[in-house]
Amino acid sequence: MPTSADRLRAAARQLADIHNGLRADLDRLRSGEALPARLADHCLAFCAALTAHHTGEDTLAFPYLDDASPDLKPTLDRLRREHSVVADRIRELRALSAADPRALRDRLDTLAAELDEHFRYEEAMLIPAIEALP
Repeated sequence: MPTSADRLRAAARQLADIHNGLRADLDRLRSGEALPARLADHCLAFCAALTAHHTGEDTLAFPYLDDASPDLKPTLDRLRREHSVVADRIRELRALSAADPRALRDRLDTLAAELDEHFRYEEAMLIPAIEALP
């Protein structure tokens, strides 16, 4: 039977793929592949997927890592703060999705830059640490 560490290692192997999928979704959204009339719907779907991803990290992976790797505390604290910022951005996007498509596209550009930095940091710091778990 797999241990919690085994499950977390398996998830870590998929983390970059999940992030790449979210990046691709956001790129498609920003490129206009979503019809302008449907931009809000596509944006809300992307926001829901991103929220689910971060909720899973915050409620499942990070608490385990808090106990298993206390040395990761500064990393996990930073990631939690960044998750809070992303959640604020998502609330902004939801508010804009019905009101201002041009502002929505601008905010998507900002979110893309912030998420890319967040994902890179998370992958660089967490994947090696998780793979080294006993």
